[in-house]
Amino acid sequence: MERFVIHAFNREKTTKGELNQYRSQGKIPAVVYGGGKDALNLLINAPEYEKALKSITESTIIILDVEGRKIKAFVKDHQRHAVGKNLLHVDFLEVQEGKKLHARVRIILKGTPAGVVQGGVLEVPAHDIEVECDPSVLPERIEVDVSGLGVNHALHVADLPEMKDVKVLSNADQVLAIVKYMHEEVEAKPAEAEAAEGAAEAGAPADAAAPAAEAKA
Repeated sequence: MERFVIHAFNREKTTKGELNQYRSQGKIPAVVYGGGKDALNLLINAPEYEKALKSITESTIIILDVEGRKIKAFVKDHQRHAVGKNLLHVDFLEVQEGKKLHARVRIILKGTPAGVVQGGVLEVPAHDIEVECDPSVLPERIEVDVSGLGVNHALHVADLPEMKDVKVLSNADQVLAIVKYMHEEVEAKPAEAEAAEGAAEAGAPADAAAPAAEAKA
């Protein structure tokens, strides 16, 4: 399993002006939580982090190289400037070795379902599942071939390939993908319109039917 390495540097709590100065130098303020220790304030290398973001998922364990000290962690959250979109801050969650963790793993669908070729539409109600395992065996993603999925057929959590030492916590009946036919909804006609059409087909105006009946009475 590939590990992304992000170089980081210790920092003291600093002022807003000092943090902005760091950002202008290509360093992002960050905090590492968890591990049963106090939060650790860091500065990380912005280019390295941006590059890693293109490939990592919520379940990717990265390595924070803090001046030679290696820390395994997840990206918990990051903030960007509302206008410039540049990174402002990153939160990491440290991984505790030997302690099982709960994480969400992304589902990657491969192939074009047979039902789509036949005119159906692929719907994806869920994009990830929840698992429990040791950090050392946590999958970054789960790839599933759906090329055999026909119309009105679905992929459930129970259909996923078995993963050694990984316990799936999501409901086995949860639908991950389904192929459906697209059909036009025909709007129901009002009863009055149907009666009028019936009368017209019989050769008599619909409005004349009621007075004729009254005259006969």
